[in-house]
Amino acid sequence: MSKPVLQVKNLHKIYGKKNQNQYHALDHVSFTINEGEFVGIMGPSGAGKTTLLNVISTLDDASEGTIEIAGTNITSMKQNQLADFRSEQLGFIFQDFNLLENLTVYENIALPLSLQGVSSKKIKPNVEKVAQRLGIESILKKYPVTISGGQKQRVAAARALVHEPAMILADEPTGALDSKNAKSLMETIMDLNENHDVSIMLVTHDPLSASYCQRIMFIQDGKLYKEINRNSTREVFHQQILNVLAEFSG
Repeated sequence: MSKPVLQVKNLHKIYGKKNQNQYHALDHVSFTINEGEFVGIMGPSGAGKTTLLNVISTLDDASEGTIEIAGTNITSMKQNQLADFRSEQLGFIFQDFNLLENLTVYENIALPLSLQGVSSKKIKPNVEKVAQRLGIESILKKYPVTISGGQKQRVAAARALVHEPAMILADEPTGALDSKNAKSLMETIMDLNENHDVSIMLVTHDPLSASYCQRIMFIQDGKLYKEINRNSTREVFHQQILNVLAEFSG
């Protein structure tokens, strides 16, 4: 039986001071993601998706509730502890790649390990292994400016994986890609999940990207609105996702 990699309990996030106009971005949200799961978070604009991602990724504080990642309660940690925890236990894939243009592909991928003080001798096999897994070993000496958008996103995925985090957090990873590269990236992410047991939480507004997940949680007005599981083909799941999204606009 899989262990939980992420446990969110009674999570509440309020913006604004007391006695003023307070905005409840997250309203007592609770859910669990198990090791090896690929879970999507969807919902209309302003529903709380980004706030949820920011709080789980330790970039923002919760107002109430607890978050446990790989058995560690991060809601009681101090800022310096959080920074260390984030660099060791979490991997991030962003919409705009966030690659450093003055570093080679190899150096960009190696960055999380370099920041942890891992020796370059130990870094090399890790970078080569993850680059091979993502099919980018031929571009390791190149700079980001010379590679395509699809390759940049694979480099970003490799950087997120190189230190073997407990969990990958992906924020609209296909947002800056054309449909062909978006499909290729989602197939890669799905492969990482299914064949390498990587635990992934994906925040997306794109139904096609979401259809690669095993499970989707929909958020509306800061609350969990509905949850659906992929029990048949991806095409059927895609249609189920579209049906739920139609409820929001209906």
